Amino acid sequence: TGYDAARVAGDGSSSGRRGGGQHLSLLGYNPDNVSLPPRGQELSLADIAALPRGADPPSDLAALEALPPAEAETQRLVVDLLWADPRGKTGYGPSFRVRKGCYIFGPDVTDAFLEKNGLRLIVRSHEVKVQGYEWTHPRLISVFSAANYLGHARNQGAIVRLERSPATGHLEPTFLTYAASDRTTYS
Repeated sequence: TGYDAARVAGDGSSSGRRGGGQHLSLLGYNPDNVSLPPRGQELSLADIAALPRGADPPSDLAALEALPPAEAETQRLVVDLLWADPRGKTGYGPSFRVRKGCYIFGPDVTDAFLEKNGLRLIVRSHEVKVQGYEWTHPRLISVFSAANYLGHARNQGAIVRLERSPATGHLEPTFLTYAASDRTTYS
């Protein structure tokens, strides 16, 4: 879901950063570190499918700022898709990893994306969860398969299994959780 960082006052004047309008990234770029309302047009699966593949995205905001504007916006979208994390607050805002261009997003952002694309659920990863998985938003599951991550996190690992419900015909998630073995080693 994209956002426009400019705010419009009651008298019609605007403030804040204004980016590429409808071409802003999934969770946006917000130098003012404030949460922003969603824009009118949500990101589609076709937008994601059209993204370039095979290159590493920039690793920090300075690298993004050095790119031509259109390319920077595309790379912000890639960074958002890879690294943005769901949180309980509505809208979106800066992550503790904001210097890397990372943001957090709320359940309203999840719901808007799912509605736009005719989806029921998002399953995502890359974030350690104590029990191996978590319903981070009502329609978003975070699952992490590496038990005792890096040898000291003491988290369980999990996998999600999607099985068709005989009652509804929909795929429904079930979870298998596990602990690290005593023989698990990290180097």
